[in-house]
Amino acid sequence: MTRFVTRRPLAFSVLATVVPLLAMAFLREGLATMTLPDLANRLVVEAVFCGYVILVLSLLRWWGEAGFARLKAHRRLIFYLPLFVLPLLVLAGNGVKTAGAGRMIAFALFVLMVGFAEEGLVRGIILRALLPAGAVRAVLLSSLIFGASHLANIWQGASATATIVQVIFATFLGIGVAGARVYTGTIWPAIGLHWLVDLFDVASRGFQLPSSQAVTPVRAVVPIALTSLCALYGLWLVRRSRQIAA
Repeated sequence: MTRFVTRRPLAFSVLATVVPLLAMAFLREGLATMTLPDLANRLVVEAVFCGYVILVLSLLRWWGEAGFARLKAHRRLIFYLPLFVLPLLVLAGNGVKTAGAGRMIAFALFVLMVGFAEEGLVRGIILRALLPAGAVRAVLLSSLIFGASHLANIWQGASATATIVQVIFATFLGIGVAGARVYTGTIWPAIGLHWLVDLFDVASRGFQLPSSQAVTPVRAVVPIALTSLCALYGLWLVRRSRQIAA
């Protein structure tokens, strides 16, 4: 496996993304035949995704190299802070609708697993696999793969327009987060950021699973504009890290 990663990092990265997407799709189909609540199904599927990421990290022995090393207090961590403006804007713009304590805890756990699995795969495994070819290339390619993976939402009933918007802003946000991950060397704040964005998003809907919504100009332009700034910031961090290394 390590030899394949070394020789074909891009092929490995695409394969490492497609395999869990297909597995999760089949698992969702199987769980749909059962009488479990939809949220319970999502928790099961996401737990399997987390297990997949843990397995790959362990097989490659990349826990430290993927950014999961012990979090150290050093001055570079402050460069994650500008990205945390995004969840605050989500909170300020959408507000919060509460639900029962059990449901809120279940959703908090669900989005935490989403954050761990997606960041662990993309900003951990895939970014590490692509880094030997150059930091800028790794950041851009890993973010494009992350954005493109959201095309799978179409098969879950999302509209094509909403999905394209999500692909664009996920790619831009991915560049920002990947840049911070490269510059700081740690993935833990990225997981926390992902968790907060998703948590405030579901909280704005009263802790309900997302439903298909019409894409208005505001719903399209605002997230793309904000995340494009994140992308520019991420690229600046990558350039800064290269200058310091030089």
